[in-house]
Amino acid sequence: MTLMKLVKIVLRKINNDTSIKYKNLRIGKNCQYSLDNLDGIAPQLIKMGDSCVIAPKAVILTHDACLLPSTGKYIFKEVIIGNRVFIGYGAVIMPGVKIGDDCVIGSNSVVTKDVPSACVYAGIPAKHICSLTELQDKNSENLSVAAFDWETEITPEKIVLQQEKLGVHNNNGK
Repeated sequence: MTLMKLVKIVLRKINNDTSIKYKNLRIGKNCQYSLDNLDGIAPQLIKMGDSCVIAPKAVILTHDACLLPSTGKYIFKEVIIGNRVFIGYGAVIMPGVKIGDDCVIGSNSVVTKDVPSACVYAGIPAKHICSLTELQDKNSENLSVAAFDWETEITPEKIVLQQEKLGVHNNNGK
C-alpha cells in the first residue's frame, strides 16, 4: 500500500469520526437532542442550557453560507439557548440568535432574532405568540404526566409505555 493511499484512509476515518467533529460541545444536563439537530460545520458555537428538548428535523445553525458564492466566505456566529427550551419539529435557529430560559419555539419556525425568556415564538420569521404561562393556561386541560422521565434517555420501550398509558397501543397486537 502506498503512503498516499494510507494517508487517504486515515483522513477518511478522521472525517467520519463524529467524536472529533463534536468535541467540546457546550450542552447542559438532561437535554434531548440528536447530532442532526446541530450545525454540521461549527457545532461548538452552540451553547445550550439544561433540560432542553430539540425535536426531530429542527436545526441550530452557527454558520450561514449565503455569501459563499460571491465572496468565498462564510458567516459564523454563536447561538445561545437558555434552560428549559423546547424547539419544535423542523424549526431553524439562525446564527447569532439568543433564546432565553423557558421558551417554546413552534414547529417549522425560522428564528432570526433573539427570543426573550418565558415566551412562545412561531412562524416564518418567528414572532411572539404569547407568554409561556398563557400557553400553559390555554392547554391546562390537555396536559398529562409522561410515563417516562425526561431527564433520562427516551427509549422505544418508554415510548410504547407512554402509548399504552394513553390507550393507543397494547402489547397483545390488537
